[in-house]
Amino acid sequence: MDTFVAIAFLVVCVLLIIIVLLQKGRGGGLGGILGGGGQSAFGTRTGDVFTWVTIVLVGVFLLLAIGATKSFRSKEQAKIAAPTFYPPPKPIAKAKLITMAVNPRKAGIFYTDDGSEPTRRSRKYEAPVRITPGTTLKARAYLPGWDDSDMQIGVYPHPSATTTTAPTSVPAETPN
Repeated sequence: MDTFVAIAFLVVCVLLIIIVLLQKGRGGGLGGILGGGGQSAFGTRTGDVFTWVTIVLVGVFLLLAIGATKSFRSKEQAKIAAPTFYPPPKPIAKAKLITMAVNPRKAGIFYTDDGSEPTRRSRKYEAPVRITPGTTLKARAYLPGWDDSDMQIGVYPHPSATTTTAPTSVPAETPN
């Protein structure tokens, strides 16, 4: 199907170029450029036919452009990036406010701070989240029409604890 859409799109593009060049405009069209004067090489009523052919080809061009955009959108573009935490996960000695961001911005971020995995039923991020030392923050982003983001895990241990502090992402589960 992708090959058909690509070939049809290219054919319509070439046909549009040819039709536009053959049309009689104020300067006489292609015939005027080549010294044929103001007459069309195909007769006197071809201007109306070329106008309608152009309108139809433009409509087909727009439909194929929309189809090609949906057809050729890569899977990487269709997946939301994992949310990011600021400040980044690291040992903290006192309570902090954590902000979250995701691309695209219109995606909803859902999070947990009790160790469970975030779902669309978890708390929705709308303002900075207050956490205390020892909190593990987990977040995932959702947007209709896009694949769910990977789960971002941020561990904010107490400075006396010795744990890995780098943020991690867990791939989203794919439905079977």
